[in-house]
Amino acid sequence: MKKIISMIMIAGLVVSCGSSKKEEKPKEEDMRSIQIDYKLQETSTGKTTPPEWIQKPSKGDDSKERKQNRYFVNSSKHTSKRLALRSAEARATARIAQEIAQFMKNTFAEATQGGEGEEVTEYMQEQLAQEAQTFIIGASVVKTYWEKRRYLEAMGAEEDKTEFQAYALVKMSKKNLEKAVRQSRAKLLGEIEDPEVKKKTDKILKDVDNAFSKLDEPVKVTDTEEE
Repeated sequence: MKKIISMIMIAGLVVSCGSSKKEEKPKEEDMRSIQIDYKLQETSTGKTTPPEWIQKPSKGDDSKERKQNRYFVNSSKHTSKRLALRSAEARATARIAQEIAQFMKNTFAEATQGGEGEEVTEYMQEQLAQEAQTFIIGASVVKTYWEKRRYLEAMGAEEDKTEFQAYALVKMSKKNLEKAVRQSRAKLLGEIEDPEVKKKTDKILKDVDNAFSKLDEPVKVTDTEEE
């Protein structure tokens, strides 16, 4: 009888230990709450939840042509709804060039491990995104979304004010996108004077146009991204 009781106690300890391992403490970032300093007064969809395409741009198009395009999103805010939307559309189009430059920079830095061709990556970061904008042809707005927000000092805002937060989804065919990347690559190579650096850069970015057009997720843009 004593043996049976001992076995039951041991089994109980094993179960309790196992359950304690499963009940992991929540991570600090999971315990944080995002402080909202505004009240949502109205949205273009009539829903409080923003559309999925803001985070996953390709989700914004249900047409059969989705696989033939790539999608880009950007946002803007203004006291005027019309100006907020227009600015968001312009920024979403500019986002294409920014992602092209960033992707080329990432590809080059990964191949050289960030230790060579600093003048090349600097050019990509500071100038190529602006120059690549001239190669963006055929981009069009697919969808827009806006929120009317009432910011309140009582909720942590700098001042009481009403603003519109607008988002725009833009598409560009992969065919035109690849052409824009090739033109950006050619522009970059034309700026490199050192023959060895030019040859190396040309080799590294040989298939960058095809690789960029195949991406589904947005490229995280740093430094050149507009606020």
